[in-house]
Amino acid sequence: MPDPELAVLRDAIRHRGTIDVSGAAAVVEEYLAGVLRDAGAAGNDAALRWARDRLRLFMVVSWGNWFGVLERLPQEYPTLRGEWRDLLADPSSYGPEHLMAWWWHLRPAMFEPLVANQLREMSVPLRDGVASILRDGGTFDGRLVDWAAFGAA
Repeated sequence: MPDPELAVLRDAIRHRGTIDVSGAAAVVEEYLAGVLRDAGAAGNDAALRWARDRLRLFMVVSWGNWFGVLERLPQEYPTLRGEWRDLLADPSSYGPEHLMAWWWHLRPAMFEPLVANQLREMSVPLRDGVASILRDGGTFDGRLVDWAAFGAA
């Protein structure tokens, strides 16, 4: 990323407004409804809990790579990293919509397309995961991410 683009990103981060969690929640809800419909699990609350949990995992693992860009902003980076860690530390309070909204909030023109692309890539593994569990008897219990163990790793 050339220096002028970094300057625009830095300025956007410094002048962030209110985070749009409700907008992100609507996107996540619609996205997961499509995944579950395609997997044959529309209306299945257990499948929805599993898919939300797995979507959050996918976001944590893949979106962490975006910090490579933020590292190039040494004044902002420690604060941003701390904010991200706070979101990751409490999965019961901060779901996928919070993670999505946080990235959007940094610089919408940059991160909204990245998020959209990642969601497209994640839809097939999520759909296939739900469908596989349904084929194996449909028990989603005990298949959620152990976030305490994951965070300690």
